Amino acid sequence: MSKPDPSSPYQMIVEGPDDKHTIIHLLKRHGYNWEDSTTTRPYIHEAKGVARLLHKPSITSALKSYRRLALVFDADGVLANRWHQLKDILEGEGLSLPATPEPDGTILPGLLPESRLGVWVMPDNAQPGRIEEFVEKLVPPNDGIWAHARKTTAEALSQGARLRQQDHVKGALYAWLAWQEDPGVRLGIALTNQVLRHDSPEAQRFVAWFHRCFS
Repeated sequence: MSKPDPSSPYQMIVEGPDDKHTIIHLLKRHGYNWEDSTTTRPYIHEAKGVARLLHKPSITSALKSYRRLALVFDADGVLANRWHQLKDILEGEGLSLPATPEPDGTILPGLLPESRLGVWVMPDNAQPGRIEEFVEKLVPPNDGIWAHARKTTAEALSQGARLRQQDHVKGALYAWLAWQEDPGVRLGIALTNQVLRHDSPEAQRFVAWFHRCFS
């Protein structure tokens, strides 16, 4: 097999393994061939957390190293906070980031000649949340077990479960995955197994942004 390696001139930086494998398998479901050595494919680097991803020296180094660079990180509680943190870093390098994320994913010229920088803020460039809120939209519509997972997770929280309130969707999602035919698989495998769908509007916008960034 020929997979993208760290020497690729294209790179995507994500927070961690769930982000990486969700993106890989989502793109596979949309027909992207990660093993096609005749095309330049992005290597996906795990930053091991948003603090390391939005580390000024790391971003500056990446901007000066790659012809195509994409940053994918979670909005978490307040999207504007993350966005302005990145905006300050990029403006220090002479790049102008819009005041708010573009709904279809942000793309702007990079530092190198003819280079490109893409930014996607999970889940949808508009709402607070994380990769799990993005994946929530991939649960098949009208799935009764999903409604039950949301309800039982809320009940567990009310009865003293140590799950943080902001992790409600994440807890419900993994409960729902635990009740599938192959219980407890990770998000990427759930996409490959078609437990999760791949064609929500958010997913289609993400895939289109990916192609605009790396085409």
